[in-house]
Amino acid sequence: MPSALELVVERRLADLISPPGRNGVLEASGVVAKGREFFVIFDNIKRIARLDRGLEPGSNKHAWLGAARVGEGYEDIAYSAARRRFYLLIEAEKHPDGTYKGVIEEYTEAGRFLRRRSVDVAFEKRNTGFEGLDVVTWQGREYLLALCEGNRCRGGRKGRTPGGGRIHVLEKRGARWRSAACIRLPRRAAFEDYSAVSLRGNRIAVVSQQTSRLWLGVLRRRDWTIAGPGRVYDFPRTRKGKRRYCTVEGICWLSPTRFVAVSDLADPKGCDRCHKTEQSIHIFTLPSGTKAGVTRRAR
Repeated sequence: MPSALELVVERRLADLISPPGRNGVLEASGVVAKGREFFVIFDNIKRIARLDRGLEPGSNKHAWLGAARVGEGYEDIAYSAARRRFYLLIEAEKHPDGTYKGVIEEYTEAGRFLRRRSVDVAFEKRNTGFEGLDVVTWQGREYLLALCEGNRCRGGRKGRTPGGGRIHVLEKRGARWRSAACIRLPRRAAFEDYSAVSLRGNRIAVVSQQTSRLWLGVLRRRDWTIAGPGRVYDFPRTRKGKRRYCTVEGICWLSPTRFVAVSDLADPKGCDRCHKTEQSIHIFTLPSGTKAGVTRRAR
C-alpha cells in the first residue's frame, strides 16, 4: 500500500467565508497559492474566494474577490506570475458541431474579468472534460497544462478504466487555446479519475478524487514526457484503509513537501467520514522522513 500524506490543518470553508445564496453550499473545485493568500474557486459559484494563509475562522482577511458573475462555476484555477492574471477553467461547453469543448477565462489579480477563449479539444460529454489546470513556461513561452478527468480523455466506462491519464499542453493561438502536445501519465498513476494538477519546477502532482490518491512525478518539458514511474501517496485513511477524503478536487504545491487542497460537496447518500472532510480546505505534508517524494531530475 502507498504511504499516506499527513494532515497539518484543515478548516471548513464556511467557517472562513460566507457562502452566497440560500443553500450555503461551497463546492470547492480548485485552489492556487499566491503570496500570503489562497485563491479558491467553486463548481457552483462564478467567483473567486481569497483566503488568508493563516486560515483563522472569522478573520476579516478572508473575502470574495471581484464581482459575482452569472452562470455555473469553474473546475480549476491557475495563476501566471509573468502575466499577473488568473486562468479559470470551465470543464466543457457544447459547440455547434455537437461536441463539448473546455473554456478558459482570464481575470486580473483584482478579480476583474478580461476575456474567454475556447480550447480546441473535443469531448464526447459535457461532464467528463478538463478537470485540472496549471501554468508552465518553456523556452520563454507560456503554456497551460489541462488535465482530462477521464482516462484517455474519454467518458463513461472507458474513461473509468485506469491506465490512461492524459494532460494536454495548451498554447494560445488567437481566439483559442490549441493542444500542442499530450502528456501520458505512467501506469503507476493508474487512477479511476483525475481531478487536479499542480506543477512546482519540474515536479508535477496529480490528484484522483475517486481513488483518493496523489501521484508525484517529474515533467520533461523538452518533449512533454514523464521521467520514470513517479510515486503514489494515499490521502489519510481510516485504520481499516477506507477513504476519509472522498472529494478532493484541487491541489497546489506550497513547498517541496507540503500541499494545499480543497474538497467538493460529498454525495448526500455517502458515508459520514466523507461528509466530515467535504467543503473544506486542507494542508497536507509528505510522510515524515520523505524529503521530496521524487528525486529524479529532468529538463
